[in-house]
Amino acid sequence: MNRKAHEMRIVIVEDEIRIREGLAKLIRKIAPNYQVVGEAEDGLAGIRIIEETRPDLVITDIRMPDMDGLAMLNRLKEKAVRARIIVLSAYSEFAYAREAIKIGVCEYLLKPINIADLTRSLKNAEEAISTERDSRAAGGSRSLESVLHSVLSGDGTITDDEEARMAERFLTDANGSCALVSLYLGDEYTTASIRAAGQAKSILFAGKLPDYRILELPKARKLAIFLFGFGEAEPLRLWFASVFVPELRRTGLKDFCCAWISFPGLPGLKTAMRRLDSCLDWNIVLGDGKLISCPDVERTRFVPLSYPMTMENQVRSALCAQNSDRFRSGIDDFLHYLHADTIRSPKEIKEALIRFFWAVLNAAREVAYDKYEGLAQQDILERITSAVTWSELESASAILMRLAPELPRGGQDDCYIINRTKNLVHEFYSRGITLEEIASMINVTPEYLSSQFRRGTGVNFSAYIKDYRMRRAKELLIGTELKLYSVAEKVGYADAKYFCRVFKESTGHSPSDYRRANK
Repeated sequence: MNRKAHEMRIVIVEDEIRIREGLAKLIRKIAPNYQVVGEAEDGLAGIRIIEETRPDLVITDIRMPDMDGLAMLNRLKEKAVRARIIVLSAYSEFAYAREAIKIGVCEYLLKPINIADLTRSLKNAEEAISTERDSRAAGGSRSLESVLHSVLSGDGTITDDEEARMAERFLTDANGSCALVSLYLGDEYTTASIRAAGQAKSILFAGKLPDYRILELPKARKLAIFLFGFGEAEPLRLWFASVFVPELRRTGLKDFCCAWISFPGLPGLKTAMRRLDSCLDWNIVLGDGKLISCPDVERTRFVPLSYPMTMENQVRSALCAQNSDRFRSGIDDFLHYLHADTIRSPKEIKEALIRFFWAVLNAAREVAYDKYEGLAQQDILERITSAVTWSELESASAILMRLAPELPRGGQDDCYIINRTKNLVHEFYSRGITLEEIASMINVTPEYLSSQFRRGTGVNFSAYIKDYRMRRAKELLIGTELKLYSVAEKVGYADAKYFCRVFKESTGHSPSDYRRANK
């Protein structure tokens, strides 16, 4: 709700229409800045109107149908509605009026109301409201920086009182011009934010910009520049595009993204920030070094992205064939396709990359389980969805390169068999999988599998699966409170005593001793 300076907004709650209308006319005659913004005939209607209009002052009768004045005042107190209260009372209702004073009303007026008493009460209320407002402005309430930081961080909102005070002091009301510039620094935020803020201030000072505030937003890894008190927004936007961004780049700051939006007044700040955040993604398409203007990119026509299924199949095939060169070049080709000169939606680019990642990861689960298991899949997903620059998408893609195949000692011909065997062990070791079962799954004889596995890894199959089970057992003993028989079952041993014997032969310690020594 926007207010003029020194205006006192008033709501009248009175069930007798003659008194209510006469009181409203009288108030308007007493002072031009006294504005009756709402009238109600009972407490229920009064609560609704008071919540809608957020007045400075409420004048209410006590005796009313449906909900009386005392019940209304108690409900408003529960809702933490801040307004001064004047109670209207007849002599016979003095006990009720006294109760109202306990609730926190500032004054009560006896019926019939005379103009002198009403004028005095209104002046007293006006002075109290003015004093309270000045107290908050002097330090009893949040500063402009505090209000901005709270809203831009997503942690708070702007109260009506704060909105009115900011409008009066800084000309940030709904009719004033405001703008927000987002300076995204990404991974460089920790080391570059202070330097970037200083450089931004220098450029703004040299450009003789209107009033502004620069705020640090660590969670979002960006700086926000709030501008206000200027005239036309378009010349200011052009200055940021042609001067501010190039100057900032010349200072040596790299991998940053700058976006702009203008809006009418402080009440629109939160909505403006949401729009600005959604526009930042367009840096992926438009590239660094440009000012992203929200209205412009929201109108941008883009070419729908056709998912390159052939490229995905080539990368999956290279992984399964253990061809490291083809695997790496296939990922590079996929990224190059997404980053072509054609204007595409950043949302579609991210969706395509996520689809590609999951396809490759599913293939890795079959042929490179160790590496697949070692990847932080949630981290990859978060990196892609939160990316604002193309370099951030490339960084996420680099994680996939860790899946690049490595040739075993047996050479290229048998690497698929060996890696497939390892993956099946890693996936089914807890079920007690055997060499014969794996040989059947990959369509070779047990004898051939045994010889090729030993030649490619340097150990026989039995030693490999036992070593893997012992590694998993150690993790469970240290990282959980599972009973020994449960640990045995989870690593593929139905007999807990046999598990304990194998564990001691392998490590030199019983499972219990190992747990005590490493907890």
